[in-house]
Amino acid sequence: MFFNARKNGYDAGDGPVRYLDGSSLTRPLEAPRPQMLAMAAFVLAAAVIGGVFLFNVIDNVTHSAERARATVEQNLARPASMASLPNLASLVGLNAEGVKAAFAESGWSIADKGALSGDESGNLDLIKLPDDVSEAQALLMYSNVSGLSAADATLLLNGSWQFTWEAGDSANMRVKYADFSSGSVEAAVQTAIASEGFDPATAGEMAVDESGNTFQEGTVAAGDATYHWRVSAIKLSSVYDIKGLPDTAVYVGIRLYA
Repeated sequence: MFFNARKNGYDAGDGPVRYLDGSSLTRPLEAPRPQMLAMAAFVLAAAVIGGVFLFNVIDNVTHSAERARATVEQNLARPASMASLPNLASLVGLNAEGVKAAFAESGWSIADKGALSGDESGNLDLIKLPDDVSEAQALLMYSNVSGLSAADATLLLNGSWQFTWEAGDSANMRVKYADFSSGSVEAAVQTAIASEGFDPATAGEMAVDESGNTFQEGTVAAGDATYHWRVSAIKLSSVYDIKGLPDTAVYVGIRLYA
């Protein structure tokens, strides 16, 4: 024969009847030990991964707000914008390059927003950067401040200011910044006046303009001429709609003009 006949296991029975061997059906239904160990390891790994994922989800939900507040507080502990404001009266008579040179001599990191936007008017639009924020990062943030989180907003605004200067024969310059430490609009106005060295005796009474800005105006001598100054302030929440910022934060503008 070319093929061997397949031999089936039979139990002998009475007479010519043969029964299939059913002993294999009575064996315990257990997987081999190596496969059992592999399955146990797989189940354990899945449980660990699931536990880590669940922990991260719960941690993010319960502690994200707490971490955000801590980051805001850390950012506000950095040097304030008022600590490095340019003295506007000292810039009277300088041209655009002279202003830039004066800022460079002060050791400030400055981003030329006007130049980057292609402004060829001769005016200046400069941003003083916080020490721990890069130029690219600051310009990106300034493009949409209202879209920032409270943590990013305090990182950008505390320690920075924006300076604008108009080319021409008459002085006309401004510096704007956020004040997180004065505590009120009125106090922020007084802080700005003191920071610039303006004489309060030349100022009129504090008032509120049609836009809701609290302001005070006066005069200052620079060179052989007398110039006008105006300090105005309003709650920061009126300028930027950012949740999580201190309610006492103030937006301040200082202008010096002929």
